[in-house]
Order: sequence, then structure tokens, then C-alpha cells
Amino acid sequence: MQGVLHFLDIFRAYRWLIFSLTLAATLLGTAYIIVSIRLPPDRSPLPNEYTAQATILVNGSNKVDIARSILDAMGIDQRSQAQASYDNGDLILEIVQSRMLLDRLIEEFRLAERFKVTASVKGTTRKILLKKATFSYARNTGAFKIFYTDYDAVLAMKIVNRMVSLLDEWFNINKGLEKQKQRQLLADKIAEVKTEISTLQSRLKGLQKQYGVLNVEELGQSQAASLASLRSQLILKEVDIKNYSGFSKINDSRLEQLKDERKNLLDLIAQSQEQLPGVKNVVSGQVEPGGGSLLSLPDVAQEFSQLTLELDIQQRIYNTLSPQYETAKLAPESDTIFQVLEMAEVPDTKSGPVRSRILVMVIAGSLAFSLALSLALNGIKGLGTASRGE
Repeated sequence: MQGVLHFLDIFRAYRWLIFSLTLAATLLGTAYIIVSIRLPPDRSPLPNEYTAQATILVNGSNKVDIARSILDAMGIDQRSQAQASYDNGDLILEIVQSRMLLDRLIEEFRLAERFKVTASVKGTTRKILLKKATFSYARNTGAFKIFYTDYDAVLAMKIVNRMVSLLDEWFNINKGLEKQKQRQLLADKIAEVKTEISTLQSRLKGLQKQYGVLNVEELGQSQAASLASLRSQLILKEVDIKNYSGFSKINDSRLEQLKDERKNLLDLIAQSQEQLPGVKNVVSGQVEPGGGSLLSLPDVAQEFSQLTLELDIQQRIYNTLSPQYETAKLAPESDTIFQVLEMAEVPDTKSGPVRSRILVMVIAGSLAFSLALSLALNGIKGLGTASRGE
């Protein structure tokens, strides 16, 4: 309590100083505010400011992902995979703060001259422009708002509306090019898939022609029938040899011929068990192996299976991409990224400054300064008295 009374005594002793400084600061602050109101806005140190506002609604991103479409066509579940995408609102925020858009506004409205920038013209003017412009984006509603504050209400409205038109212009140009690239990419991929399908079909036809069958099942049946025929002939040949050897002479040429024919049949059976026979020409009756070595049944079955699987995959990809390509050709050149909800209008209510708050801050600051000065003067006086007492 004594400490409080001590301070009150000090302030009472310097009351005229405190009152004079506070009153002077109040009068100066009031005069400053009155002058700022009376002077023209372009010359006033504290002019009235007006904020123009435009609101656009951002649409979701619907970009076609060819890789995702191909995985869908192959029946691969992508629900557990991370989906890389971007938000159109964030993209708009980047564009409105880009040097490209800011420089267009600076040039069209001659803002460097208006801001009286003489040094580092581009960089300084961009900073001032971004300081006067603010942006807000609500992801839950998709509302993107553009604000611009200036003492000229008409200019603020024009700059905001020009930002919206430049945004629309940018998306029309760049999204149109993106659409063209997307269509071209689809066309190139479809052409690549068609070429792969033709190659696989040719290889499959060559395999079918080489072995004279349409599938592996027919190939197995053909080989079984061939082996059965050869073994039947072998049995009959052995019967002929046994019957003929009963009354034939030693070194009989007919008997030797029969034995050679039996050996040939045995070789054919062994060869048929190791590899598949080629198809016979229906005219000449000669085997046409197709220019390559003949394969075993498991090898041919594996090749048949691989070719059939690859062909099925490529056809499914083609069947998925073709409708997308036709849809892309009918789609407009650019998607609507945003819709204008409200264009800016000339604001008729000032957004700042709040001069009463400024005056209160001046009064409070001057009062605090005068109190601190009183304490400092009292301290200096106390030090002087103590030195004289010594």
C-alpha cells in the first residue's frame, strides 16, 4: 500500500507534465485525423479505404488418369492405393499470386506510377499489390474469395474483377492445351495397343498354322491320335515280320525291308513323344515346320497360354481406352474449373481505418510515456539529492 501511495505522490508532483504531454498528444492525434479526412485521398496520410470482393465457386478436379484406367481394365483394385491429386482451389491461389498475373495487373492499371515506386520497380510493386490483395478459400464449400483494398473504390472493384477475368483466361488457354495433350496421349496409347494386338494375333495365327490346330486341347488330341496311329502301324508291322520270318530265308531282302520299316516307325514314335509334329500341306503332303524348330507339348502349351493372356490384356485395355477417347473428342476444349458467384461491385462503405481506435492508442501511449518520464525524472532528482547530502 505504501508503494502505491509513493507512486501516486510522484505522479501528483508531476501531474502538470503528465497532463500536458497527454493533452498535447491527444490534440496532435486529433489534428492528424482531421487533416487526413479533409485532404484528398491521394494526398492524405490516412485516407478512407474501401475493399472490393468477388466470390467464385471452385469445382472439383476430374482429370482423367490413363494409368488408373488401364489398371481398372485389368481388374486391379485401387482402393488401397494412394490417390495423388491436387485441389483446384490451391491451384487458383497459386495463380492469383503468380508473377504472370501480378505483372498483367501492374501494367494494365499502371500501379508502379500509382504507388510512386522508383527503385526495384517490379519486385516492390508486386509486394505492395499483394499487401493490398487478400484471398480466402473454404474447402468445405469450395468458395474462393478475392479482396482488394484501396482508397479508390472504383479501382478496387476493377482490379478484383480483372483478377477473375485473368483467371478465366488462364484456365481457358492452359486447360485447353491440357485437353489436347490428353486426347493425343489417348490416341497414341490406343495406336500402341492396336499394334501390340496385331503382333500378338499374328504370332498366335503362326503358332496355329504351324501345328494345324486352334488351341492347346486340339494340339494334345492331335498328338495322341498321331501316336496311336504310329503304334497301330508298329503292331501291324511286327505281325508282318513275325509271319514272314516263319518261311523266309536268311538275308531275305523283304524281311530286311520290313525290319527297316519297323525301325522307322520306332524312330517316329520316339520323335513324336519328344516334340510335336508340324502341320502337313494339304496339297503336297509335306511337313511345314514354319521355319523354326518344333517344340514339345508343354512348351507349345505355355506359349499358347502366354500369347492368349497377353492378347486378352491388350484387348481389355483397348476396350477401356476407346470409349474414353471418343468421350474426350466430344468433350469441350476446357473444363469449368470455377463458376463466378459474385463479381465485385463498387464498395460504398469504408473498410478502414478505424480512426477512433488510433486516437485511443495515441492517448494511451502518450499517457504511458508521460508516467514513465515522471518516474525517470523523479529518479534523477533523487540521485541528485543523495549526492548533495554526501
